[in-house]
Amino acid sequence: MADAVGSTSQLIKAAKTLPHRQLIVATDRGIFYKMQQAVPEKELLEAPTAGEGATCRSCAHCPWMAMNGLKAIAEGLEQGGAAHEIQVDAALREGALLPLNRMLDFAATLRA
Repeated sequence: MADAVGSTSQLIKAAKTLPHRQLIVATDRGIFYKMQQAVPEKELLEAPTAGEGATCRSCAHCPWMAMNGLKAIAEGLEQGGAAHEIQVDAALREGALLPLNRMLDFAATLRA
């Protein structure tokens, strides 16, 4: 069971506020530098993964996460098409639809 789940900034905030001296961090290893700066007195442990292989069980070594960038995301959103299509389970899609629509609505208010 996780003590904290969230974005990079939320995980760093949790690291600051959690009383534990050791923290097991289960996310992309890119967060470790910033987190260690925020809590130099704590020991950060990389959660065990399947290793350096490119599988979805290897989050700390995720090759796809490192490939994401603003330009590629913008191109995917603007161009669409089969090359950028992602298949999502129906139940997951339904659960994600509300927050996605909220983000799109918020972005629309910024452009207005």
